[in-house]
Amino acid sequence: MKLIASAAVLAALFLSVPSAAMAEPGPPAQAPAAGSSAQPAVPAAPGPDDLAAAKAAAANARDTVGRFFATKGRQAKTQVAPMAAQVDGPTVAVNDLNPDFVAGRSPQIARFSFLATQANASDGQTASVWTTRAPSGGWVVTNIASGADEQRYAAQPGTVFREPQINAWYALRDGRVVPLNPEATQSIGAAGIAAADYQRLVRQRYAAKLPGSAYARDGYAGGYGSSSQGHGTAPRAATTFPLAAGGAVLVFALGTIGLLRRRAT
Repeated sequence: MKLIASAAVLAALFLSVPSAAMAEPGPPAQAPAAGSSAQPAVPAAPGPDDLAAAKAAAANARDTVGRFFATKGRQAKTQVAPMAAQVDGPTVAVNDLNPDFVAGRSPQIARFSFLATQANASDGQTASVWTTRAPSGGWVVTNIASGADEQRYAAQPGTVFREPQINAWYALRDGRVVPLNPEATQSIGAAGIAAADYQRLVRQRYAAKLPGSAYARDGYAGGYGSSSQGHGTAPRAATTFPLAAGGAVLVFALGTIGLLRRRAT
């Protein structure tokens, strides 16, 4: 069962954090390769310097991750000591469904969204620490999600990406979109579908929810935001809680604080 914690959980986790988790920026990511007639273009992966910087930012949030583990993502009435945690697992790139692909403006089916580093607790819990690039160019922790979905699915062959509005994970293989989790199977069937058919499907789902639409402007879950840290999601998926450098300051995105996700394991 997946639970959404209240914003108060977020504040409690950061009350005793001395500074935001931030690392120096790596070099800019390379532009995506041009598409081919064989299959849609795919996003270029961040370089090793970016991966190292994001991993360092995640490791700097160890105490916050420890409190997340100690509370299991739930609100604590009193201050909770952090559980012993190691934030040194794999760091992987996570791609999301590309709004330009949805609109038919680009053959690139997915776009880079964030980097995720696996964390492990002393009691066997796992979590994924999300990092995104800040306006300053550094990498900052923007979310902690229970489990290790990001690492598990990123290891699959093909171009792996999420349709975050329904928490579906897919892989693009030889021009076909195939499901990687039950939500994706429910979306497109066990055998998968051609990329062109998937484009028509997601266009039907989201054409009215793209940037500039009334749906997106009103900030409803599932709409595509223009911010690099605004990952539009359904209630079952994780949203973000950006941090500000120099103290335990929570930055409010679109007027609301992000929520933590607790996933079934």
